[in-house]
Amino acid sequence: MRIVITGATGLIGRNLLFEIIKQNLDNLHNVHIIVMGRDKDGLNIHQRIQEIVLSDGISYIASQKTNVNTIKEYCKTGIRSVYVDLDMQKLGLKNDDYIELKKEPIDFFFHLAALTDLRHTPKIEQALIRANICGTKQILELVSSLKVREFCYTGTAYSCGNVVGNIKPDYVNLGNKFRNPYEKTKSEAELLVRDFARRTKTRCRYFRPSVTCGRLIEPPMGTVNKFDVFYGWAAFFSQVKMKKLAKKPTINETPLMLDMRICYSLKSGLNIVPADFAAKIIYHVCAQNDSGESYYVVNNQETPHKLYIPLMLKSLDITGPRQVNFIPNNMNQLERLYYKTVGSVFTPYITSDPIFFDTSNLRSVLRKANLSCPAVNEKTFPFLMEYAKKQDFGLGDRDALNNIMVS
Repeated sequence: MRIVITGATGLIGRNLLFEIIKQNLDNLHNVHIIVMGRDKDGLNIHQRIQEIVLSDGISYIASQKTNVNTIKEYCKTGIRSVYVDLDMQKLGLKNDDYIELKKEPIDFFFHLAALTDLRHTPKIEQALIRANICGTKQILELVSSLKVREFCYTGTAYSCGNVVGNIKPDYVNLGNKFRNPYEKTKSEAELLVRDFARRTKTRCRYFRPSVTCGRLIEPPMGTVNKFDVFYGWAAFFSQVKMKKLAKKPTINETPLMLDMRICYSLKSGLNIVPADFAAKIIYHVCAQNDSGESYYVVNNQETPHKLYIPLMLKSLDITGPRQVNFIPNNMNQLERLYYKTVGSVFTPYITSDPIFFDTSNLRSVLRKANLSCPAVNEKTFPFLMEYAKKQDFGLGDRDALNNIMVS
């Protein structure tokens, strides 16, 4: 089996890579994975993948019967890394790598690489267009020159746009409004893939994950490498606390009272899916050769805003913020800061009516794989927050506070 993955350094992408290895531990000599991605932080893409598997993947992949050295050796010999950049002409793909890709048929080509940024500025919109639309177009041009049995595109559940109620898995937004350019570019990229499938008769699948959180099936619980969406919301309050209590020696153990009003709905919630469950769904749909085409990779139900927002604040030992139904007019300084930054990004999501993504076409896949989606509730959400807090919400550098507040 020959597999290509773009976006394997991302949240769902790395978990998909781990899942493929885990499910084929007894047959790794017949599984050849080609990872396509960028060099970063002084590491080339091959070094990045090795580091990811060895630091984050061992606990996911390994079992009592597994020799860890087997996984380490497979990283060196079974995974080939190819440099590509969605922003570059012809992806920046070297001719030798192209020849290698073209050498043998590819069973599954998973395209997960994308730019995820929910902000709405001209600069970010152009970056989203380059990565998500133009980048996908270039990936499709590459695929059309290769022998690919199945092309799997990972979009987003929120490419449905600003709609509510029951959403079918094959729903395509052809005229509705979007909350931000990210949703729009992901929708347009999916349409490119659908057009490609019609023109070339290549078998294509469309996976649409909702808001993705840390792992809740595979250890360690809560593991996540990308702190966006609700993690970014919590990071804002974490950084506000650090700034206000900068002179306190034990910030994490010191409670903080904030006078502010947060606009969110008491009737709806956020659909949050664990990254490992999402990866397992994508893998098993393909491994089982399911007859479907479009899939919502989501949780069975929304996590109410009135549940997880107070839980986030509790995890940070912050009290005072109170729920309101409308964005306040007479804002105080903190409220102005909130609604100018993270509030401008999240308010459209946390004030909308409930959205129910139809997952009925996954019942057979789930049954055969003996899978069920972990609930993101009052018992599991604290695991997500504890892991994120230990990682400082991915911010590390205290200067990142300025990036959050001026974005």
